[in-house]
Amino acid sequence: MDTEEYRKKIELKILEIMEQKLKDGKMNAQRAKEIAKYVLNTLRPYMNLSQIHAVVQEFDDRFPELVPVVLEVSRNYEEQIKEVVLRHASRLLNQGKLDEANCILKQATNKQSKLRIV
Repeated sequence: MDTEEYRKKIELKILEIMEQKLKDGKMNAQRAKEIAKYVLNTLRPYMNLSQIHAVVQEFDDRFPELVPVVLEVSRNYEEQIKEVVLRHASRLLNQGKLDEANCILKQATNKQSKLRIV
């Protein structure tokens, strides 16, 4: 899935949350309008994965209703980063560059630990 499809998927998930909360009476039309305006202004077309991740991380600060979206995007982002790191480390291992592969894996582990601490 390219980043445009991913962005649209996120927007659809947000719409589903808003629709359900409106139906359940847990959100009014004004709140839904605020969320929609903010999302459309910040989650712009043709953003890369890192940009999408950074923008979405701000959603729950303003709109706690969007926590499920933030968690899903974070989980997907971590998985994609993990895949890239593992592919790169594997390539280095196949080239016999054990120290470099070990260094990359340690760096990735340290960054992941810092992300979870914060």
